[in-house]
Amino acid sequence: MHELRKDYLLDDWVIIASGREKRPKQVEETLLPSVDENCPFCPGNEERTPPEILRVPALAGEWRVRVVPNKFPAVEQAGEIEKLELPFRFLKTAFGRHEVIIETPVHRLHMADFTLARIMEVVGVYAERVDALEALPGIEEIVLFKNQGPKAGASILHSHTQIIALNKLSERTKRELEAYRAFVAENQACPYCRIVGIEMDSQRRVWQNDSFACFAPFASRVPFQLSIYPKRHFRDFREMYEREKRDFAEILKRALSAIKVLGLDYNLYFKNAPKGTEDFHWHVCIMPRMTIRAGFEEATDCIVNTHSPEFCAAFYREQFEKGAVP
Repeated sequence: MHELRKDYLLDDWVIIASGREKRPKQVEETLLPSVDENCPFCPGNEERTPPEILRVPALAGEWRVRVVPNKFPAVEQAGEIEKLELPFRFLKTAFGRHEVIIETPVHRLHMADFTLARIMEVVGVYAERVDALEALPGIEEIVLFKNQGPKAGASILHSHTQIIALNKLSERTKRELEAYRAFVAENQACPYCRIVGIEMDSQRRVWQNDSFACFAPFASRVPFQLSIYPKRHFRDFREMYEREKRDFAEILKRALSAIKVLGLDYNLYFKNAPKGTEDFHWHVCIMPRMTIRAGFEEATDCIVNTHSPEFCAAFYREQFEKGAVP
């Protein structure tokens, strides 16, 4: 039976056309070389990126993580910030900063292949760069995101994450904050805390540890979508305790390892409290790329998802039980 499902908070709807779902083929990994001489993110090619902002370790020589400006930025830290309004034409300079975090010197590694210590180190660099970008004048939103694979929009296969600091709050973030605040005002409770409690007792649950919960969202917008939420209520990933940092690395590695077993490209993004927002419940969204948005979706903004979240969650749980996910 096909269903119309509404997002937890937003007035966004998804058609779950579950009669069309099928198990994806698990694929064998095609091993890339450790170093690709044509890759600008590989060791030895450092001069092919803009001058680096940060490296770990800080000393010159071998590195584990590098941060560089994006060579082809979506925004630039130049120009006027004021907005010009004309009839039907609203113009504002795309002012901000666009950076790339090169997460490993090894060309073939995905984040799913990293040790927990390496994931924690990379997330620490994320936090350091968000701190720095948040301090820039005129910045309203910082988007931390990862495109893994060409179907997810990545032009370079070497594992990396991007950060865009922008002088405008996105419309989706505005709507999410408005819905979040409306729920809190009416119920004196965090909606995401309640969602975690509901989903970890549902058929959409995937896995949990002491600090985090992973599940397939009720109104998933793409097949095999995953959400990761902290069980403790706090606004920003930079506020994690030491134990939570390890638990987050563990659940993130498990989630990405499961998607790698499926051979799917994916987008991953952090949803933190925007700058100046005192209360929120941060989380991570992972959007595997198995289907292409088509004409109906473009015409209506109503997504057709061919795989129910219950089906996808069952598949993920099976992978964990088989031991396919470390």
